[in-house]
Amino acid sequence: MGYNKMKNELNQTNLYDRVKKLLVSYEWSDCCFSVSGKDFKAHKLILGISSPVFEAMFYGPLSTNSEVLITDIEPEIFQLLLNYIYTDKVEISSIEDALDLLYASRKYILDHLTNMCIAYIQTNISVDNVIHVLNYPDYDKQLTSCALQLFCEHARYLFKENIDLISSSCMETILRSDQININEVELIKHVFEWTKHYCQNNELPETFENRHDILFKNGLFELLRFNILSCEELADIEKHADNILLPNDLKHIRKTKSIEDKTNEKRDINNIQCIPRKALKLQWFLCFRSPLRPVAPLNIDLTNYIVKSRIKANKSIFIKALCIPARMPPPVIFHTHNVPKTYLEQLSVSIVSASDNKIVQSTNFMNTVEYDTTVEIVLSEPCFIKKNMWYNIQFMWPQNQFQPHSYVVEVRDRISYGYRTLTIEFDDLSSGTTKGSFLEGLKFCF
Repeated sequence: MGYNKMKNELNQTNLYDRVKKLLVSYEWSDCCFSVSGKDFKAHKLILGISSPVFEAMFYGPLSTNSEVLITDIEPEIFQLLLNYIYTDKVEISSIEDALDLLYASRKYILDHLTNMCIAYIQTNISVDNVIHVLNYPDYDKQLTSCALQLFCEHARYLFKENIDLISSSCMETILRSDQININEVELIKHVFEWTKHYCQNNELPETFENRHDILFKNGLFELLRFNILSCEELADIEKHADNILLPNDLKHIRKTKSIEDKTNEKRDINNIQCIPRKALKLQWFLCFRSPLRPVAPLNIDLTNYIVKSRIKANKSIFIKALCIPARMPPPVIFHTHNVPKTYLEQLSVSIVSASDNKIVQSTNFMNTVEYDTTVEIVLSEPCFIKKNMWYNIQFMWPQNQFQPHSYVVEVRDRISYGYRTLTIEFDDLSSGTTKGSFLEGLKFCF
């Protein structure tokens, strides 16, 4: 017997390896499932000792030997379920699979698998999939809280880009929140716009009446906080192109506000329509590239005044600031007393999508900074970076009244790990003979 063959047989002597062999070979199988047209053979004993539902199905008073028909689970998810039951392990590759497997685990009362699915979702939730999580009809409070906070932190972006994906139950969850990073006027306008997408997604005529009914029959009108708006803000909503309030609705809102103003009564803390929503503070993280080795200084002059880099992340992120090196002090500083240790840094920054060469963010930076430090260039507003896409970052110095100067640069790591499962990849597009990394890091949030 060869060494490798002997080694493989020894590795299969533990219980899980032997049970897994049954899953693959179907030896001694005594039950069968038909899942959306695909057949799965299995073993009653293994299923029964793993799940009280399977135990009742095969060993209870209503047990059956007939083929079990399953219509609410996809074959790929049922295979993951069997893999877990036979091996106590599961490989989840997406939020969508995790949510579907979460449903299956709850159906068959597999509590440990349920916890594994929830942990995966919480670790991998992002702006790319948060609406999908909130649309899921059977989530627990912990999962809802995590997803809702993420949505409300980036509500302005998500309403703008993915409003058509929001379900009625998801919208209700959002509107019940007391914290969101969008003002009430904007929120109301987005809800009005959302009713159009609801009609389209549910194959309803996009009429004023249908959109008005969606707002009221789904209990969303009472969650909109008209009572906190000023008269000017209410008039702005009334004039809005997507306004779906009837004259009687507006009359009732104004009457309620008028009574409050005349009586000067305190707002009822039990009435959510009277409580302004609070803004959420975003948590920003710093991804700083580790230096590897020094190189020749980067010289900026009339012939070399543009430096380029690029980044890519495996999750969508928002970038708040870019970190670059400050200039080297001019030699005169070392020979002169009482010379300022600061200078005026001035340059422009452009972030461009490499896929279509479209500028997604640009800013001009001008500030007094210290020599030989790290300069943080804060963008005018957070820049959204889509997952798995390259973005070119260009730094350009003005050519008018130009004075040559140098920066200390180093070769830095190309792969940096951010918070949780985030990985950011950097690529330095060197100019001239310099091979260093001008972009030292960035500040971001999910």
